[in-house]
Amino acid sequence: MSILASLQENGQLSALSVHFARFIARTAGLEEDDPAVLTAAALSQRNQLGDVCLPLAELAGQALFPAATLAERTRAPALQNWREALLRCRCVGEPGERAPFILDGERLYLQRFWRHETAVAQALLERLQSPPQVDAPGLQSALAALFPEPPSTVGPDWQKLASALAVLQRFVVISGGPGTGKTTTVVKVLSLLLAQQPGLRIALAAPTGKAAARMVESMRAVRRSLPLAPAVHAALPDAASTLHRLLGWQADISRYPYRHQRDNPLPLDCLVIDEASMIDLPLMHAVLDALPAEARLILLGDRDQLASVEAGNVLGDMTGHGRALACSHAMRSRLLALEVDAAQALPAADTVAPIQDAIAILRHSHRFAADSGIGRLARLVNAADAAQGLALLQQAVAQAASASADLVWLQSGAQPRPAVPHDALDWALRHYKEYLAQTDVQAALTVFARARILCAAHEGPLGKEEFNRQVEAALRRLGLLEADTQGHGTPVMVTANDYELQLYNGDIGLLWRSPQGRLEACFPQLDGQVRRLPAVSLPAHEVAWAMTVHKSQGSEFDEVLLVLPTEPDSPLLLRELLYTGITRARRRLLLLAGAEAFARSCVSPARRSSGLAARLGWPDD
Repeated sequence: MSILASLQENGQLSALSVHFARFIARTAGLEEDDPAVLTAAALSQRNQLGDVCLPLAELAGQALFPAATLAERTRAPALQNWREALLRCRCVGEPGERAPFILDGERLYLQRFWRHETAVAQALLERLQSPPQVDAPGLQSALAALFPEPPSTVGPDWQKLASALAVLQRFVVISGGPGTGKTTTVVKVLSLLLAQQPGLRIALAAPTGKAAARMVESMRAVRRSLPLAPAVHAALPDAASTLHRLLGWQADISRYPYRHQRDNPLPLDCLVIDEASMIDLPLMHAVLDALPAEARLILLGDRDQLASVEAGNVLGDMTGHGRALACSHAMRSRLLALEVDAAQALPAADTVAPIQDAIAILRHSHRFAADSGIGRLARLVNAADAAQGLALLQQAVAQAASASADLVWLQSGAQPRPAVPHDALDWALRHYKEYLAQTDVQAALTVFARARILCAAHEGPLGKEEFNRQVEAALRRLGLLEADTQGHGTPVMVTANDYELQLYNGDIGLLWRSPQGRLEACFPQLDGQVRRLPAVSLPAHEVAWAMTVHKSQGSEFDEVLLVLPTEPDSPLLLRELLYTGITRARRRLLLLAGAEAFARSCVSPARRSSGLAARLGWPDD
């Protein structure tokens, strides 16, 4: 058996990576065990797992597939020997050359990923080097009106600082956890921009339809609560789209999939994108390519959340992967001149990455009080403080009987239980029986949206598939579901965009029988109404009593049952996944996780290999 076949059989390589490596071997006239061929296989595999490039310096001298029985035969050469061997291969070029692979310093890329990364970095740096003209006295006055002096106990007004940065720069990232006021801030930013430039053409977008709908809902609520001038109200957009729809995605075009690009730019002066952590590297390249050079780009998101499903960690790369921020002396002076006192709380330096002057972190949560178990646990996880996190969970066990407890640890023992525990299943049945008892689908959708099971894993003893199976079986035993599979009351999640039906990946609805007995798929609308279509017309979808944490991004629920894998060495035990799951809960979190799995998650940050952060001026980790 060949080495590539053995690696595939051992689970080290996907079929795609094997076929790709064999194609490279044939093209370059190399044997399958040649270092260049194994490097190609490793790069393909890492791309599928989210990495943008292969970091040669980190891997030099190590086995490219350490868990394989053929680990010694897959050991990479020393760094210099490795680079020389790769450059001898006709499939490898250096920056500026045309080749399937680009070796840029100590990073090896597939050419398309190298092109995406360099283009994103160049576009962002060009925006930062050409700040817009600003009416400083007018901005100072408008800021003072929108941000009256807060009580001294609140601390720095980070929202005011973020708003000022967003006006002073053509590109800005506003990052913050749940309840920190990202939506409030961006509404104020847009009102400031409209004061500076009446007639500003603004668009709102998000990576998914679900996130776009939630963005509009949140902005409508904020607009009602702020004393905005009638002209500002009229100028603010009242709709959002997915990024693919905004860019004009075309399924029948193979060369370039979007209608809007450099030669046909978006007719916009300002683009606001929510849930930016979900944007992968190729999509960010497409956005920047389609956006006019003079247009503003405002990214909203939480830099501590999970990265995109596809390759890259764009928001993390932009914001320095959790590093403390500084600003340039020049930017600090401009902010202080505008009476943005929060600038005094930011350290200033002579040399900082240019992008640091375009990043604002919102730090005060208006949702979670100081004594909130959910808020405290999220902060401890972000701080990688597993010991204090476990102590908080132990405290939650003692207080679990309290009706006001917002944090519940369902599994405090050292050994994970092998099957779905009764207390977790009982919680699910209690919530799901409530929506199934409704006679009106609109009421059922409202009740169903209050609680959800979020699993780290798709499969396994505590994976999404197993929870869906167990919940469905239990509801059938109680006589609450029809005998037919996917009948009345079944929750469904759309898994592929269907632009004709206006249903998008991540949309969740209910199968419900109409008064005439027809089975319909019913989805909530922004206006509070229900969209109905024949169940047989549904695009690709899956049952959704339980969903993965990845799929939950952009959503929030009153109560969340968060489930971590039983295996303490699972690769899914990551800090960002745990934090994302915790912060989907608004009022109550039930955590089903062993102590070892929880601790492992706290101290295991997700790492994706990329050169974007370095291109933007951040020092290498």
